[in-house]
Amino acid sequence: MGSTDTRPPVARRTPGRLLFLFAFHAALSGAFIVAYLTGDEDTYAMHQFAGYTALAALAVRLLAGVLMPVGPLRLPRPAMAATRDWLRRAAMGDARAWGQRSPLLAWMALALLAVVGAAALSGAVADFVVPMEKLHEALGEVSLPVVLAHVALVAALLGLKKAAGWRARPTPRQEVIAP
Repeated sequence: MGSTDTRPPVARRTPGRLLFLFAFHAALSGAFIVAYLTGDEDTYAMHQFAGYTALAALAVRLLAGVLMPVGPLRLPRPAMAATRDWLRRAAMGDARAWGQRSPLLAWMALALLAVVGAAALSGAVADFVVPMEKLHEALGEVSLPVVLAHVALVAALLGLKKAAGWRARPTPRQEVIAP
């Protein structure tokens, strides 16, 4: 007899998968920061190296996402209905929504992969097609606010999770001692 459960299987978060995600974040964020800060002519070799490092990190991440169709390594698949539902519940003060993984992270991950990926890829193309430099520069400038929005979102969601934990704690009873 088969199961009627149509949900996809869930892959566990293993230490190896988490290490991969941490290493990816470290490589990409470090490469992005160095590339962003070294975009002038005096440090072009460092800028180029950092850009290719970011492109390599993104390529490895995309490959891992394709090879791992479920679990924390899969590519983000944002869903509008889940996002609306989560936002509604979070706005109503539902502590369980605050403590869950937000669907906003999938949207942000998709935006980051698209914008930072486009900046890194356009930089690689600009090494061979010089007129692409202006597009690469513009995409690099657009990337910074998206990266900062990602950091702000992660910090805000962490704050919501902590608030959910505080709300879930039982309040200590104050005992009144008779005189």
